[in-house]
Amino acid sequence: MNYMKLKRFRGDPILEKDTGHDWERGSVLNPGVIYENGFFRMIYRATNDVHPDITGAYMSSLGYAESVDGMHFQRFEEPLLAPTEGYENGLGCEDPRVTKLDGIYYLYYTAVGGTGHEQKVRIALATSKDFVHWNKHGIVGPDIFSKAACLFPEKINGKYTMLFTFELESPKATIMMAQFDDLYDLFYPSRERMNRIVNEEYENHVVFRPSDGRGNEVGAVPIKTPHGWLFIYSALSTVNDHTEWSISAALLDLHNPRKILANVDHILKPETEREIHGVVNHVAFPEGAVVFGENLYVYYGSGDQGICLAMCDYQELLEHLKSLM
Repeated sequence: MNYMKLKRFRGDPILEKDTGHDWERGSVLNPGVIYENGFFRMIYRATNDVHPDITGAYMSSLGYAESVDGMHFQRFEEPLLAPTEGYENGLGCEDPRVTKLDGIYYLYYTAVGGTGHEQKVRIALATSKDFVHWNKHGIVGPDIFSKAACLFPEKINGKYTMLFTFELESPKATIMMAQFDDLYDLFYPSRERMNRIVNEEYENHVVFRPSDGRGNEVGAVPIKTPHGWLFIYSALSTVNDHTEWSISAALLDLHNPRKILANVDHILKPETEREIHGVVNHVAFPEGAVVFGENLYVYYGSGDQGICLAMCDYQELLEHLKSLM
């Protein structure tokens, strides 16, 4: 029986849209969060409107906010990353996930280029050494419907290791893993190789495969623990007559993250008014997870219209997962 649940902080968003900024007057959602040197650094998705069916009326940028307690954030006036490239000219830059490894910040995000039947949803990467100046490396995932990528915060068996989602937003959604020998391969991976991973080499790279009519999507950057990688992710379920995004947790093997040691579903489901009725309904979508003191803080998008925080006792969650191994 699953009794492990996250507890919402306040129940209301900790960050909402700012109508004083054109680029985030529509909504804010889906934050990647990293904690270092006493600061929580949040990179979040922001939209200029809420009408994706109208060209130009729904463009995403990536905003930045910081905090000392992880609960009260001060946002910056300008986007950290704005859509400037051709591969971002459809719906912009979406859903950031940030990792720091060997002094470099790796920011994976979803780039949406084109419109209508020509629209392409792909994985893009930007890097920085100071969190101020960012270098865009372009599309780094398969040339197929894919997004929601993140980098593990340390090398695994000497390789840079990445998770990403293939066939997203459908019951076929699959979480995959790719590894790279060096920074050049990580920054500029062969498109042919990435395409092979999701096609001919699928069985050698799949982590979470779809089951029971449900698909999964990468959530937060995995957290290293003595027992495995703690992975907070999103599960897509069909509930009654609607689709529902909820938050789940798993432990992945430290040396082979494709091996799932334990899993607990639905540690937080859409239940509040904002989560159930939003820009997108029935959504609690996690993209940030931070251990702070004795607690695990999980940051998530609430109905695609605000950023919320939920938490639990970190050791309690680990013990629960261990009991399922």
